[in-house]
Amino acid sequence: MTSVCSAAFLRLPLLLSLVLLFTGCFSYKQVELKDITNISVEKMDGKGIAVRVDALLDNPNGYRIHVLDPDVDLYINDKYIGKGILDSALVLDRKTTRVYSVPLHADLQGGSLLMLLLSGALTGDDVKFGAKGTVVGKAGLIRKRFPFELEEQIDL
Repeated sequence: MTSVCSAAFLRLPLLLSLVLLFTGCFSYKQVELKDITNISVEKMDGKGIAVRVDALLDNPNGYRIHVLDPDVDLYINDKYIGKGILDSALVLDRKTTRVYSVPLHADLQGGSLLMLLLSGALTGDDVKFGAKGTVVGKAGLIRKRFPFELEEQIDL
């Protein structure tokens, strides 16, 4: 029994070293949304809307970050239209600042989308697209949830 305990005791420094090394490799620096360069409506019908958001993102970390599990509320002219769903995987390259094209869609939940858009267009008001929520960033075994909010004028 003492040989088992002493063997485990000898492995403890190795295990602690690996944990410290692993956490040191994944020290996290905040990813920054620097700008929204474009928002375009890809598709719109009575059931929902599909948009493409071109976002300038800065990932200062030395590893790629996979964006997962969005919980995003979408708005047109401050009226809720539905939950945003990513249409494809988004992976932020390591140590880069670049524009990522993010396709997402929402099934209509907040009334008639067409009426919301036409009300702004007919009165000459700008049509405002908004998104607010959180996403999960994943790198290796580490996961972290990040809040965000954006608002932009869109052309129809």
